[in-house]
Amino acid sequence: MQKKAALLLVLLLLLAAAPGLAQDVTTLTWLTLDWPVDAIIEEFEARNPDIKIEAEQIGFNDLFAQIQVRLGAGSAVPDVIAVDVPLVSGYAFRNWLLPLDPVFTGDEVEDWLPAAVNAGSYEGTLYAAPISTSTQLLFYNKACFDRAGLMPPGADDRLTWEEIAEIAQAMTFDDDGDGTPDVWGFIWEQMVRIYQLQALPESLGGAAIGDDGLEVDGVINSEEWIEAYTYYYNMFNVWNAAPQGEEFWPADIFETGNICMFVGGPWNIPRFANNADLQIEWGVSRHPYFADGEPATPTGSWHIGVNANTENVEAATRFVHFISTGEGAELWWRKGSGDFPAQQSVLALFATEQEFDELPMSYMRTAADEATVNPRPRAVTVGFLEYEQILQNTFQDIRNGADVEESLNLAVQRISSEMAKYR
Repeated sequence: MQKKAALLLVLLLLLAAAPGLAQDVTTLTWLTLDWPVDAIIEEFEARNPDIKIEAEQIGFNDLFAQIQVRLGAGSAVPDVIAVDVPLVSGYAFRNWLLPLDPVFTGDEVEDWLPAAVNAGSYEGTLYAAPISTSTQLLFYNKACFDRAGLMPPGADDRLTWEEIAEIAQAMTFDDDGDGTPDVWGFIWEQMVRIYQLQALPESLGGAAIGDDGLEVDGVINSEEWIEAYTYYYNMFNVWNAAPQGEEFWPADIFETGNICMFVGGPWNIPRFANNADLQIEWGVSRHPYFADGEPATPTGSWHIGVNANTENVEAATRFVHFISTGEGAELWWRKGSGDFPAQQSVLALFATEQEFDELPMSYMRTAADEATVNPRPRAVTVGFLEYEQILQNTFQDIRNGADVEESLNLAVQRISSEMAKYR
C-alpha cells in the first residue's frame, strides 16, 4: 500500500513538472464574423497549449448589436472581439476596450500602416490592433471603352474625377431608346456609404469631422463638401451616368456588362479572376482624385480588441498579439479573412509571391501599393454610428435628387444633436 502511495506521489509530481501535461487551460471566447478561422485557431493553440479559443461567429449587423449589449452590460465574455475600426473611439470612450500599448514592441507598431495605428487609437492610446486594411481601385470594362472610341487607363494611371465624368457620360448607352440607359457609365460600389464617399471632399482638402471629433458644422457643410457632393449629385441627376433608386451591389451588374466602371475594393480582383463564366474583359487603375485637389484613397478595415472586463487578460492579449503581428498576421491574410494585411511586411509579399506575377492577379500588386499611399481612414469620433447612419441617409437623398446644400445642412443639424450627448 505504501509503495502504491509513493508511486502515486511521484506520478503527481511528474505531472506537475511537465508543462503540457498538467497545465491549466484557459478558454477564450472570440466574438467575430463568419471568416474561416480554423487555421488561425489551430496554429495559435499549437503554440499556446495552455489556451483554447472558442470562436463565436455571427453576422455583420449582429456583431455590432452583440458588442453593444454584452460589453455595454459589463460582461466579462467575450474576451476578444473583432472591431470595425471606426468604432474604436466609441468603444474606448465607453471603457469597453483594454489599452494595448504594453502588448507590442516599437518595431511591431512601426510595421503596421500608420493610418491603421491612428485609426485603432483613441486619445493617443492603442485600443484595437490592426489585422486588416483596405483600399479602393477603379474597375472598368474594356469593351465599353472600345465602343466609345476611348483608350482605357493602365493599372498605374490615376484618372481625375473630371475625366471620370466625361468618360462615364460617353459610356452610358440607351440601346433600346426608351429613355433609360441599358448600360451605365459609372457608380461607386458602396454608393451611399461614407467609407467610399469621404474621399471626395478630402481630395478637395475637406475634413471628415472637427478636430474635437464631434463638431460637424462648418465641416460637412463646407465648400469642399458642397463641391464634392454636387459632383456626386450630377453623376446621378444631371449627367445621368449612374442609376438611382434602391441600393444594389454594382459588381453583380458589372459582370453582366451593364455597368462600365465602378470604384470598388480589391476583393473584386479574385472574384472576377476566378469567375470562369465571366464574359467581359476587365481591368483596373488607381483611385481617382479631383484635378484641383490631391489623391485621397479610402482605407480602414477590421481590428481586434480585448474586452476591458475580461478575466483572462494575459491569454487574451497573447492571442491578439499573435493574430496581428509576424507569422500570425501572415497566416490570417493567407487562410483567414483574405482581406488586405495591415502589416507592411506582409503587404510586401504581394511583390514577391508568384501567384501575383500574371494578369489579372497582378492587379493585386497595384492594390497593395495603393493601400500604402494617400490612405484616408473614416472620421475618428465617439459618435461614428450616428454620424455614419445620418450621412448614409443624406447621400441616398442626394443620389435621388435632393438639394445638396440643404441636405448637408440638415445632416449638420441631425449629427450635432446626436453628438451633444458626448460633450
